[in-house]
Amino acid sequence: MGSVNTVIKYIDFLESSWLFLTVNQYAFSVKRQQVAPKKIYSIDTGMVESVGFSFSPNSGKLLENLVYLQLRRESKNIYYYKTEKGFEVDFYLPEERHLVQVAENMAEEATRNREIRALEEAVQEIAVEKITLLTDNNEDDLSIGGINTKVQSVTEWLLK
Repeated sequence: MGSVNTVIKYIDFLESSWLFLTVNQYAFSVKRQQVAPKKIYSIDTGMVESVGFSFSPNSGKLLENLVYLQLRRESKNIYYYKTEKGFEVDFYLPEERHLVQVAENMAEEATRNREIRALEEAVQEIAVEKITLLTDNNEDDLSIGGINTKVQSVTEWLLK
C-alpha cells in the first residue's frame, strides 16, 4: 500500500516531466498554501481522455483544463480560491486581482446560483478588481459584489 509521500513523489515526477501542472489554493499563508489540496491539470487533454476512465463525459473538467492552459500562457501566478464557507472559484490571478470561473453551461438555475455564490463570497474575502465568468454562451454582464462581471463564451474568450 502506498503512502502519501509516494503519491507526492509521483505527482512531482509527473509535473517535472511536464505531463501535469498543479495549482495551489490561494491563501495569505504560504504554509496553508502548501498544506491545502492542489488541483491538477494536464498539459495534454487528449492523453487524459485516452488514458482516463469515466462513466460519463467529463467535458466540464476538460473545459476548465483548457482555460487553465490559456491562463498559464499569460500568467505563471495562478491559484484557485476556496471561500471560508467552502465555495470554490476556479482561478484567481492575484497580481491582476482577477477571478475566473468556468461553468460549462449555466442554463440550470442551481448551477448558475452555485457559480455566482462562489464569486460573491470570494469578493467579500479577497481583493478583486475583475471577474470573468466563462461558459458555453455569451450573456449579459452581471454585477457581482459591485464588480462588473463579463459573462463570455469560452470560444470567444480564447479568440481574444
